[in-house]
Amino acid sequence: MDNSKNYITILIDSLNKKIKLLEYILVENKRQQLSVSGEKMDEELFEETMEKKEGYINQINDIDQGFETVYHHVREELSGNPGQYKDEISQLKELISVITQKSMEVQLSEKRNEQLVTKKFSDIRKDIHKSKNVSKVATDYYKTMSKIGVVEPQYLDKKK
Repeated sequence: MDNSKNYITILIDSLNKKIKLLEYILVENKRQQLSVSGEKMDEELFEETMEKKEGYINQINDIDQGFETVYHHVREELSGNPGQYKDEISQLKELISVITQKSMEVQLSEKRNEQLVTKKFSDIRKDIHKSKNVSKVATDYYKTMSKIGVVEPQYLDKKK
């Protein structure tokens, strides 16, 4: 029973850490949105936020694996004596509810950022295409104009 209390405390702590990490991801998503929403994309900030989010996601995955392992040890005790662990079970349920809500916020934020990034890359591609067209037109104009002063050789047929 004493070990079960320790395991439940570990479960609660891991859920609290996961909530903090999800909040950090939300902050990085806002920073990422700022990096893309300006006139010019801040590539450094964008890369920095991607790296930080990757680290947070790896930490969340580690926490999830640890949670599963610890929960496996205490599952029978919790389901066998729900009255004895009523407060802890309700706290776990509440934390899981908060995690679900934060996860949904992260997903929405990620989706918005994905749309912004897609639009930004589309605009960049359009600018590159436009730049290539302008360059081609300028080159063609230069070639045409350089031939104006040159008179092509002409052949006259004098036989008639």
